[in-house]
Amino acid sequence: MQKNTIVSTLWFACVGLAALFLLLAAVAMANNTTGPGLPVFVFGKYNALIFSMFSAIFALLGLSSSLNASPGRPLTLFTAGAACVLLVATTLFRLSDTDSASADLPALGAAILMSLRALGVGLLPPRGDYNGFREACLSLAFATVTALVWQFVDPRQQAGALTAALLLSWPSLIDGINAFADSVFHKAALASGARDLSHGAFSKIARARDIVIDRAAVMSGPDLMVTNVMAFNNEPRTLLAVAASAEAQSGHPVAVALRQLATQWHVDLKMPDRFEPTPGLGVVALLGGQTVVIGTTDLLRQLKIDSFTADAIARSLEADGKTVLRVAVGGRVVGVLGLEGTLRQDAGVAGMALRCEGLVPWLYTGENPKTREALANMLGLEVFDDPKPGETALEGCRRAFGDQSSLVLTLSPDRTSLELRDSGPADGPEELMKTAPIAVSDTDDIGAFPALKALATRRNLLAVHARRILTGLWAFAGLLGACALLPLAAAPILFALCLAILWTFARFSVADTLKRTRGAA
Repeated sequence: MQKNTIVSTLWFACVGLAALFLLLAAVAMANNTTGPGLPVFVFGKYNALIFSMFSAIFALLGLSSSLNASPGRPLTLFTAGAACVLLVATTLFRLSDTDSASADLPALGAAILMSLRALGVGLLPPRGDYNGFREACLSLAFATVTALVWQFVDPRQQAGALTAALLLSWPSLIDGINAFADSVFHKAALASGARDLSHGAFSKIARARDIVIDRAAVMSGPDLMVTNVMAFNNEPRTLLAVAASAEAQSGHPVAVALRQLATQWHVDLKMPDRFEPTPGLGVVALLGGQTVVIGTTDLLRQLKIDSFTADAIARSLEADGKTVLRVAVGGRVVGVLGLEGTLRQDAGVAGMALRCEGLVPWLYTGENPKTREALANMLGLEVFDDPKPGETALEGCRRAFGDQSSLVLTLSPDRTSLELRDSGPADGPEELMKTAPIAVSDTDDIGAFPALKALATRRNLLAVHARRILTGLWAFAGLLGACALLPLAAAPILFALCLAILWTFARFSVADTLKRTRGAA
């Protein structure tokens, strides 16, 4: 909070100084035109140029936060480049003894251009989903053509027409178009059940085409339940005692389920002499001088333990969507455990809703392929093939889809909420795990995420319409400026008009979305 306060204070100070030097530049230009009127003649005939340069520099300092973040950086750098072109133009006009009435106009335009950009970034922080680079290039090309035309028509009007054409057609707000819409859609997202939306969440959600759903996110609770205890040569109580004792030191949901059933069956447990978990595969423990292995067929295969009989029994359980674990004692399989959790009743509906919003939902689980397929069919999800042992859903999504923007829906580490994450580029697994969720909801609000996708898509559609309106307005104003029909003083008025259009567009165009969301809630 203190850092944000310091940044805001510096921004106000820099923008204030930019406005002050802009005012001095305007007064100096007036003095150059009408003769000495105010004591601002410090640099002689270069007063307007120097003051404009100072104004542009302070405005650029106010844009330092925009330069440090990738959203807004392209247009800010391009704006600074355009301002440099105008300052150089004034320098050339002055060196060539161009009429003083118009020679300072490009420098004044540079100061106005940078000041409006600093003001625009402060009021409408760029969202990064559109950088406006193409429109800026077209504006610069249009101003260049304007300068060439006036060179032949009337060179005395060249400086003013060049500046007006560039300044009035410049897309200073184009990369912040969604800022007003974000605040409105944020309220709609909260009404639909989402919370803790990160900066840029709507942009990331709108770009995504796939969503990987972790198995834990579609369960009604974090707990598993042991449904099958199938012993080959001993009683089920003996098999349960061995398995629960081997898992006595583990906090894994499987271990918790085994201990809960052991308590219900009044089975006494022992502490293992050694316990070695194998993430994604199972555990290996030393109990009473014998090695006990509890896990998947892959773990048994790694340890060269024959599980043919257990695999034949496990197929029927896996077809019902259950988690099946083999239990081996002393290198021989002695039984099979079947576990399952309760699927959320609304998980299938959420999957269908995600499809309707243009997302392909994938079920991520480390179960046997038959179990994965059975669960995916129950929920109407696609099967995420070949998950790696110990791999998280986020890591699996990053591996499968690479740099393609995808979403991952998981259960939070404390199992109290659902988290939506973006699987964007990361430097490594550790950095990937540190990625903060872009949206969070309570565990009973899985329907908030299809609603988020709908809101993000609608927000992008509205942004396209708003961008077209503003681009048309800038093009029309730039044409009037190029024809010397609009002065530079119209630039701040045009800026305010664009802000009013965006506010109105965001406020009234999404009114029906807010009503529908509140009605659904």
